Amino acid sequence: MAFVVRHPLARAGAVWAATTEDRFRVVESVESLDSLTAAEPADLTVVGIDSLGEPPCAAKVRALTDVSRVVLLASSDNPATRALAADAGVHRVVEHDAEISQLITAMRQLAAEVRAGREPRYTPPGLRASLSRREIETMRHIGDGLTYRQVARRMGLSEATVGTYARRIREKLNAATKVEMVINAMEFGYVSRPNTPRVRWRSQQSGEQVGA
Repeated sequence: MAFVVRHPLARAGAVWAATTEDRFRVVESVESLDSLTAAEPADLTVVGIDSLGEPPCAAKVRALTDVSRVVLLASSDNPATRALAADAGVHRVVEHDAEISQLITAMRQLAAEVRAGREPRYTPPGLRASLSRREIETMRHIGDGLTYRQVARRMGLSEATVGTYARRIREKLNAATKVEMVINAMEFGYVSRPNTPRVRWRSQQSGEQVGA
């Protein structure tokens, strides 16, 4: 997990509390989202509202929620905070002045969701997750390594719309993170595996060529 909290004492206290639990391993502790440097995003990230600047940048938080479970430390009574959390897809909001036990509880809940998302589910032979045509197109661009901004330009959509498609795809493919989404998409055949060309075939009934 990672902590993005501007105040050094608050950040140190949260990190200490996390390290007292065997289920958590802290991989980064920084003061802003721009300071995150890990090659692979943490499964769970705690973000303080004070680390997002003025005004808070929803796009940065949204990009993080696409690849990690996010706990936002902020005042839930603030309408702007509620709007930010909803727009960015934040998974939990914990009061910034709450007891550390409340933060640990939220972290445990999200950690359980991450573990549950990794548990293999039985898929009957021939059954595929039901993605719409636009979701399949989005998934293939993401599988090719494009950022959401690049996907948006390629498809003529807003970045927010691409983020919405990505969240729906993750839900349908039972993926907790962006990496799992791509892996599961490969399993379902929506994305080609590296160095493996997509098979082109013709429907015996229509003669229509299928594949990419």
